[in-house]
Amino acid sequence: MSEPWSETSAAPAGPAATPKSLLEQMQELLASVTADLAELQSCGTRDAGTAGYPTGTDTSGAPAVSPGTR
Repeated sequence: MSEPWSETSAAPAGPAATPKSLLEQMQELLASVTADLAELQSCGTRDAGTAGYPTGTDTSGAPAVSPGTR
């Protein structure tokens, strides 16, 4: 029985090509996620002047309450 994680959807071309190791796959995934995060952060910093928390939602001065109490 074939496991879904053992199949590669983007296998290199050629009969002598070896499948990528798990380490290589994880490095590519990390690079992709890092690039996506950098793009999201650049979008966030560009809009930081206009975006923010809604007015009246700052609770930093509120008294501390134990979890589970009202």
